[in-house]
Amino acid sequence: MRALKICLWIAGVLCLLSVVGLFLPFSACESIAKVFGVESFPDSPLVMYGVRLMSATYAAVGVFFIILALRPMDYGVLVPFSGLAAVFVGVVCGITGLVVGMPVLWFLGDSVPCVVLGVLVFVFWRQAKTNN
Repeated sequence: MRALKICLWIAGVLCLLSVVGLFLPFSACESIAKVFGVESFPDSPLVMYGVRLMSATYAAVGVFFIILALRPMDYGVLVPFSGLAAVFVGVVCGITGLVVGMPVLWFLGDSVPCVVLGVLVFVFWRQAKTNN
């Protein structure tokens, strides 16, 4: 059970880090993109809308993971669903990043932790459920 809670906490905290994207000016987002090898960042309201929306969504998911981490066995199928959903998001990030030709560093930071933590959440949930 302890390993499950740790994984859920890690997933929650990592997702909550995205809240920074809600407050960054466009120039800061562009500078961060350059660090990851993205040469140009379109100056478009739609791009900034997407950045803010994605940041807010990840932050909300982070709160969800932390709620699950507090008492995972009280939430039934939501815990294994959260693990499988994280794997799904990670696979989509990885495949999409490759298909659209993004620099590997840009999408691996999302893809790998999602897949690893998602699998661990699912595995540790099954162990905890078996032990109860």
